[in-house]
Amino acid sequence: MDIAILDLGGQYVFNIRRCLLEQGFNAAILPFNTPAEKLRDVKGIILSGGPYSVYDENAPMIDEKILRLGKPILGICYGHQLLAKFLGGIVKRGVGEYGFSEINILDKNNVLFRGWNNREICWMSHSDNIVKLPKNIEVLASTDKCKYASFHLDDIYGVQFHPEVSHTPKGYMILRNFAADVCGIEKTKWNVESFIKKSMDDIRRNIGDGRAIIAVSGGVDSTTLAVLAHKILGNRLICIHIDTGLMRKNESKMVVEMLGKLGLNVVHIESREEFLRELDDVVDSDRRRKIIGKIFIKKFEEIADKYNVKWLLQGTIAPDVIESSRGSAERRRGIRHGGLIKVHHNVAGLPNDMKLNVLEPFKELFKYQVRILAKRLGLPREIIERQPFPGPGLGCRIVGKITLDKLELLRDITDIVEKSFSEVKSSQYFTYLVNGIEKSFKSSILNRKLKVYKAFYLKGKFIGIKGDERIIGRAIGIFSKKFRDMKYIELLKLQSEITGKYRDICRVIVLLKIFENYSKEIGIVIRAVDTMDFMTAIPSKIDFTMLEKISIDIERIIKPIFIGYEITTKPAATIEPI
Repeated sequence: MDIAILDLGGQYVFNIRRCLLEQGFNAAILPFNTPAEKLRDVKGIILSGGPYSVYDENAPMIDEKILRLGKPILGICYGHQLLAKFLGGIVKRGVGEYGFSEINILDKNNVLFRGWNNREICWMSHSDNIVKLPKNIEVLASTDKCKYASFHLDDIYGVQFHPEVSHTPKGYMILRNFAADVCGIEKTKWNVESFIKKSMDDIRRNIGDGRAIIAVSGGVDSTTLAVLAHKILGNRLICIHIDTGLMRKNESKMVVEMLGKLGLNVVHIESREEFLRELDDVVDSDRRRKIIGKIFIKKFEEIADKYNVKWLLQGTIAPDVIESSRGSAERRRGIRHGGLIKVHHNVAGLPNDMKLNVLEPFKELFKYQVRILAKRLGLPREIIERQPFPGPGLGCRIVGKITLDKLELLRDITDIVEKSFSEVKSSQYFTYLVNGIEKSFKSSILNRKLKVYKAFYLKGKFIGIKGDERIIGRAIGIFSKKFRDMKYIELLKLQSEITGKYRDICRVIVLLKIFENYSKEIGIVIRAVDTMDFMTAIPSKIDFTMLEKISIDIERIIKPIFIGYEITTKPAATIEPI
């Protein structure tokens, strides 16, 4: 370990490590209260962000002796504010910003900002702000709303923005410069062969001569793990695919055939009626995901009892774990950061009384790493590049009550959208349904930027993230002829301003068409995002002509209240609506 990342509770702490590993720097995540004496051999220390205020009674604090070790230190967001407080600065509560911001680099010659221009785009997501620093500290950068966006004193650096997320396009340079130039660390490479060997050893050691079952959705995560585990277990590995009734058009048939071609031992379970019966009238997203997780485990345990199996393999990856284990400052207990962003059915959605032992070899990997692994294992391209699809399926793409009619409609529309986007290089694209519109929405931001527009709150509750904390918020839909001529960066700034100003709003949808004579009281939203790690994402830059063509195809099936395209980043929204 060359760099120690002290985990102060931010959901992007794993992004920091990923970004360093990608660039060839060895880093490990440690508890925030790691004693200074245990960090004497590291070459650098990073303090992560977190959903706290430095004045909170429950706020995590580092060992202050770390500042006297003589090691380079980089504080990010909350870590930046914590360093400022320790160095004699003043942090003020409740003065923050969310979203894209233009940052002015005041000292371009400083090694931390090597490769940056005088003005760059960065991502802010904080509730507090530094308002004063001692005179001996040099200010390196500022924004219109953040005077002390970056500072340094000797080898101690702070940045209020998030360099570890894709929303800060040159953020990776900050981490690279800190590791290579400030800490003096030499590059290495992520060793995929070493990871394969370690994973196979883990499977061999835990399962031994026994059998295991694996839940296989057909996505790249679970399929890659199934192929890897099959190398060790052969036919002692039982692959289970469950048709929940929440799948895309003809999906289960295609998945079972594909798994068979890979030489895997597949059990196909048809459970549509049970899933839809249990989900009837369930609108709350957390409860919905937990029900899905509970039924999955019930089915797995039935197969496990039949074949005397004690182990369940899951293709859980890092974002599933992160979003299911942090997201609330109030729920920290000791060194464990609490809460969640989303109930992932395979993590927080698992029942407490399950009998099976769970093995998750990929739980520290991000999607791009799984794809590298899949390629190395020789999986076909159609699996490696397959569109991500959540375990709860279409169940987390219907905001409101799930019905058979809605599922059939969503399957048809999803098919249209996926075929239309097949040549677009978006990381993920899909569509979701809402129950229509509520009251109108007015804003000085829209008055200033659009002048003539119609805007509405959409029905239902949506999951969002602000300041590293989960919110259950609202979505708004906006119709304006001006959208067609707006630059992409203007759309990004518009959604940032709205989600930054209004705490309850976490999604912004551009309404492509509004139908007065609609055939069904339902709204249709198209969503496409670009991301590498699925922890942060930006809406794909899509030509409005293409979106209008998709709208015409959808109109042939149904005339909804509206058809829209979501322009929200993650954060403030999650990728899936609920």
